[in-house]
Amino acid sequence: MSDEVRVCKNKKCQKVLPAGYKHRYCEACRIQHAQTANNVLKGVGAGVAALASVAMVVITGGKINPKN
Repeated sequence: MSDEVRVCKNKKCQKVLPAGYKHRYCEACRIQHAQTANNVLKGVGAGVAALASVAMVVITGGKINPKN
């Protein structure tokens, strides 16, 4: 085994990773990346829902009556 010092691959972080750590990024950077990905997916989901509702109104000509 080599005694190389491994650092986080995030250019803004560069924390030294412990020996035997299996990930390329430190725990803080991994959590931040997961939160960012989650927020992006929520935004995409909201955009798709809005687009689907507009498409439904256009297709039906606005004649949807939920009271029936």
